[in-house]
Amino acid sequence: MTTSSVRRIGVDELEIVRELALVIWPKCYRNIIGPDRVDAMLAVLYATDALEREMLEQGHVFWVVRYGDVDVGYASAYRDGERLWLKKLYVRDDHRGLGLGKALIAAALAHFQSLTIQDMALYVNRDNTPAINYYLRSGFQVEAEVPVTMGPYDFTDYVMQKAV
Repeated sequence: MTTSSVRRIGVDELEIVRELALVIWPKCYRNIIGPDRVDAMLAVLYATDALEREMLEQGHVFWVVRYGDVDVGYASAYRDGERLWLKKLYVRDDHRGLGLGKALIAAALAHFQSLTIQDMALYVNRDNTPAINYYLRSGFQVEAEVPVTMGPYDFTDYVMQKAV
């Protein structure tokens, strides 16, 4: 039986996140935002220095999930007041349905459990139906619909939240 594990990573391992994003994002977003935007956004959002800034300057914590002997997903989260923001949650499409996303969410909640947290929230593109359905099954509800700008691109996202 193949086992999985989640581990918190440091700055020296952020390249793992970047490499996973290069595999996951094109499959996840090509039909939602288009391949040209995916490549441009990956170059900006997943540059190692951008990930380092998130971690070192903005207080984001990163985790990687391993299935067997392969890293297959990642997450990041940070606290803002009494809200825990799940900033990133991605699992390779060939490893979905194995509880790995839930394990990453649990790691984020466990890490911040000693702090006063009322709820967990996230942004998700309103056209990303598979992700929205996953979050709904995981107990999240749509709180708001908001405009989002990422680089030169404008999108509409849902803010989804659940009490913790």
